Amino acid sequence: MTSTRTRRPRRDLTPVDVTARFPSFRSGRLENWAADSRDGVWKYERIEDTNTLWAVIDAASGEELRWHGTLTAAREYTASGAAAEDLARILAHNSGDHAVERDSRCARC
Repeated sequence: MTSTRTRRPRRDLTPVDVTARFPSFRSGRLENWAADSRDGVWKYERIEDTNTLWAVIDAASGEELRWHGTLTAAREYTASGAAAEDLARILAHNSGDHAVERDSRCARC
């Protein structure tokens, strides 16, 4: 009996350049600790501790958006356009330009 293997659809990821790598405490292998998107719009950073989450940061404003478990998940978040939408909400919140008193999708409300 032969089985057919279905391939997962290819994910869109933001291209990045890794800017910091350090050896893992347990294995000694190099781990990525910081990266910048190649277009210069996004930064991805980890706290300097093992098994920490990745923060997505807007390079222009310095606003920190969401946290992700892997760099791949963070790159997928920015490539999908969700990060740009979240950033627009946060900037509107900071300037007081919300259309309603409380936006349920705003991370700051």
